Amino acid sequence: MKQSWLWLRGLCFVVVLASMIGFAAYAGKVTGYDLPATDNTVDAIIVLTGDAGRLSAGGELLQDGRASHLMISGVHPSVTTADIRRQTGLGDDAFSCCVTLGREATDTVGNAREAAAYVQANGYDRLIIVTSDYHLPRSLLEFRSHMPGVDLIPYPVRTQAPWQDVGALRLWLQEYAKYTTVQLRHSLTSQTEDA
Repeated sequence: MKQSWLWLRGLCFVVVLASMIGFAAYAGKVTGYDLPATDNTVDAIIVLTGDAGRLSAGGELLQDGRASHLMISGVHPSVTTADIRRQTGLGDDAFSCCVTLGREATDTVGNAREAAAYVQANGYDRLIIVTSDYHLPRSLLEFRSHMPGVDLIPYPVRTQAPWQDVGALRLWLQEYAKYTTVQLRHSLTSQTEDA
């Protein structure tokens, strides 16, 4: 009985240690994303709805001429076009000609599917993906899965670091758990396809 208790404690220690190392690696990945160079132009900008700052970042990229088109994925059906236009900071003309609203996606997998259909319909092969910094690792995994061969350039919208705020820590830990799950799913899927 005592030996099995020691074995269980050892196993718990290894799991906790592995989780801490994994989270540190994830945090390093998140904080390591740089903004793409200002002369880096693409076919389209894809913004994933969610945290504050994402829509305005996408609008600024479009205004700066980084792409000729902007797709906003995951727009809730109750949100009006006028609301989105205001949040992007774009004028009516720019919004009317160059912005596509995707209203089908309800999660990150849905964002990837919605964006993949948009990319395929338009023949695009180079994109800037705009989302919160902590959300980028998982988003890029899902997007690469649905758009193999498309060049994806991450654009991190900075959020509060987890070591500065307990709420941010909880959010990053939740996202780390989702990211790990998606990594595992993709790993198992690729092994199944290889077999």
